[in-house]
Amino acid sequence: MLHEFVTSNRDELARRCCSKVSERDSPPLPPAGLDHGVPLVLEQLVWALRCEEESTSLQRGANHAPSRKTPAAVEVSRTAALHGKALLAQGYTAGQVVQDYADICHAITELATEREAPVTVEELHTLNHFLDSAIADAVASYGGLTKARELFAKP
Repeated sequence: MLHEFVTSNRDELARRCCSKVSERDSPPLPPAGLDHGVPLVLEQLVWALRCEEESTSLQRGANHAPSRKTPAAVEVSRTAALHGKALLAQGYTAGQVVQDYADICHAITELATEREAPVTVEELHTLNHFLDSAIADAVASYGGLTKARELFAKP
């Protein structure tokens, strides 16, 4: 189960994500990291994967897409928006905000491949849906703040 893999490898996944950020031309993260950063995203991902696992087991045999309005999805949306705002305040570009979430996907898939972790297609769909939604919410928040700054900067 992917949620068990992420839970048991949370520290290594966070370390890999930080390493990926440091390899790019990105503003440095504050020493304590961001409150809405990788550890929280991983925690929420585990929650979303568990919710999907439970709902999928109730609908076995059905063509099941990841749920959109689960409590996990609502919380992901909220914290992704906060994360986008925090990254903007740190000087990140919109592209760097997107890359921050892509790093999470890459870290999970790389480590799962290295450790030959069994990951199902459904779990990969949930992972991708989760991260796509988080990216959209973070960038929307980022874009809204950028537009507001432009409006207030004009005389």
